Amino acid sequence: MIKDRLTPAQHAALWDDFRGGSQEAFSQLYELFAADLYRYGYNLVRNKQLVEDCLHELYLHLHTKRSQLGPTDNIRFYLYRSLRRRLTDALTKLNKFDSDDYAFDNAEFLIQPYESDLIEQQTLERRKQIVVAELNKLPKRQKEILYLVYMKGLTYQQAADVMEITMKSVYNTINVALTTLRSYIKETMLREGLFVGILLLALFSYFINF
Repeated sequence: MIKDRLTPAQHAALWDDFRGGSQEAFSQLYELFAADLYRYGYNLVRNKQLVEDCLHELYLHLHTKRSQLGPTDNIRFYLYRSLRRRLTDALTKLNKFDSDDYAFDNAEFLIQPYESDLIEQQTLERRKQIVVAELNKLPKRQKEILYLVYMKGLTYQQAADVMEITMKSVYNTINVALTTLRSYIKETMLREGLFVGILLLALFSYFINF
């Protein structure tokens, strides 16, 4: 089984195999990305049936149009952008695009396992909970951009393309989000009497790597 963390060269090779007609490559695209796509879609739209329908339509489109698709070295970016467009188009047709169906609440922000070495074990779980809770206090657009860039590894330009916004908006939104996040976390840690320095070092070594 191919690991989810593919290099750009591996992304390109798998995508080219798929475009060339390999059924095994298509199966790998589903195995590697379908669950992740569903989580992203459900973070955007709290409607399981709509997300499932759009995801099914996306994979059906990929299967039937594979020979007409262009190359890519980041499959996740390609699929995220395609799914988001399908979801927003579906909501627009239902006259719901501006409703509460657009959520991006309680996103799957997680501290990666290697961060554990930087944070004292005795308070690790509580600190993780605080980080996740403070991330989820951010406005929806800020959370989505952080999710795409720092959790899923998309570039700023790719995040802009997925969300159909300008690069300037991405830069400004990330700057505001990270500034707010620093303040949130520091305030909560101090209030609970937890040591701030190592946690912030661990957090921002992951989220802030400009």
